[in-house]
Order: sequence, then C-alpha cells, then structure tokens
Amino acid sequence: MTGTQTLKIYEILHRHFKNDADAKVVVQEIETIIDNKFFDTKNQLATKEDVSSIKQDILRVQVDIEKRFNNMIIWIVSTGLAVVGLILAFLKF
Repeated sequence: MTGTQTLKIYEILHRHFKNDADAKVVVQEIETIIDNKFFDTKNQLATKEDVSSIKQDILRVQVDIEKRFNNMIIWIVSTGLAVVGLILAFLKF
C-alpha cells in the first residue's frame, strides 16, 4: 500500500473513531492483511525466469515438430517415387 493510501485510510478512520490510537491500529491491521495477501499470491505469479524457461521449452517443441514434419515429407516423397518406379517396372514387362 502506498503512503497516500495509508494516510487517506487513516484520515477516514480518524473521523470515525475520533481517536488516533484506534485509527492507527486499524490502518496497521489493514496493511498487515494486504501484505499477507500479496505475499501469498506472489508465489503463484510467474517470474521472468519462468516465462523465459517456458519460451525455451516452446521453441524446443517447435523445432522438434519441424524436424518430424520434414522427416515425414521425405518419407512420403521417397515412398511415392518407389511406387512410381514399381509401376513403371511392371509396365515394361
């Protein structure tokens, strides 16, 4: 929480409680709750390293897919040529 937000909450609570000590305690408790919530959710957020690692994994998968696709194209073309060769060989007889 920023200092401005803390001060604004303090001023609102000071008007309500008409007591400095109570307003300060409530503001401190609100800040503690917000800090705890932030700390709990911070562990669930992705860091720059996490995102970088995921990007590298995606690139590896893309390269693997491209290699497999190229391999498949080579097999299809070579099988087609073999079939055409066999057909031509049978037609000569």
